[in-house]
Amino acid sequence: MIANSINFCMTTASSFFKKYWQVFAGFLLLQFLLDQARSWTSLVTGKATEIEWSRSLLISVIDQLVWIVFLIFLYQGYRKIQPLSNVKAWIQLTGIAIAVAMGHAFVSQFIYLIAYKFFMGDERTYYGLLSSSMKFFLFGVFVGTLMAFFLLSLIIALDYYEKYRDENIKSTSLALELSKSKLETIQSQLNPHFLFNALNTISMMVRSKSSAKAVSMISSLSDLLRMSLNMKTVQIIPLKEELLLVSKYLAIEQERFSDRLTIEIKIDPMTESLGVPNLILQPILENAFKYGVSENIDSAYIRIESTIEEGNLVLEISNNGGQIIEGWSLAANKGIGLSNVENRLRNLCDDYEFSLRNSEDQELVIARISIPKLQMEKA
Repeated sequence: MIANSINFCMTTASSFFKKYWQVFAGFLLLQFLLDQARSWTSLVTGKATEIEWSRSLLISVIDQLVWIVFLIFLYQGYRKIQPLSNVKAWIQLTGIAIAVAMGHAFVSQFIYLIAYKFFMGDERTYYGLLSSSMKFFLFGVFVGTLMAFFLLSLIIALDYYEKYRDENIKSTSLALELSKSKLETIQSQLNPHFLFNALNTISMMVRSKSSAKAVSMISSLSDLLRMSLNMKTVQIIPLKEELLLVSKYLAIEQERFSDRLTIEIKIDPMTESLGVPNLILQPILENAFKYGVSENIDSAYIRIESTIEEGNLVLEISNNGGQIIEGWSLAANKGIGLSNVENRLRNLCDDYEFSLRNSEDQELVIARISIPKLQMEKA
């Protein structure tokens, strides 16, 4: 369990630092150069008569290498207390910065002592550092705390930049999917086959002197085309608005198939004001008519149902066109319309269900969508 947690933390940190390692490497390199510049300035201004460059370089190199290690702890500490939405979180973040600074000061000083004692053979410097170890440690904690806060600021800035960029990409992707859905809906309405069938049905009504029905169908067709062209650009709309467009489409199909088609709509009143992705039902209905109703030469049946299950909005579109054969899968057989439905659900919902299955009595094919309650947005 502990090993898995450590592995997860390392993987998360590794992913972050792989993206931004140039930023941190550049900052640590700059700090290294500033350390050397400070030593050189002391020599030039007379504050120091002699600079032990080997010692100066060693201290700077060790300092930067230890910071590389402690950067991971700093990042993981920041990740664990997100979001930074209250005073307690900022106090915890300050505690993490001080703890990292203390750890850095202790480890750096320990490595200095080991280096001078066993590798550089500098006994005088070693005992000098040892006798002043507490002073150097406290100074290291003070400087390290400032450094930790600066690195934390860098981590937070990059993290928020990444979230902002991801949200931008997600918003762009959603807008593109919605535009595709709008275009496909308009294309399906303007499809010569669809228009031919609708106009042919109107023509037959006129010939049979069913003027009232012809006027009604012309009205439904014009409403459908107008609504398709004037659709909102928002991603989430109330279910009742989605059903309004669907009702115009169904009215035309009902006239086309006449007595051969039975349509049943069972909408829970509690679901009408809940948000759904714009144009999410149209592609599923078109799929039901294409592979269900059109294939059924006797009597066709379409049912649209909405319920609330365990706090989620559940939408089901059923048809009696034929059973799903064994071995069939939605992932391998979905067309452009159903692919767009799933893509938009994936982008808009953290947790969703989209499936096609046979009913328990094998009489119906059911397309099921289950989504959490979505926040409505303004047009």
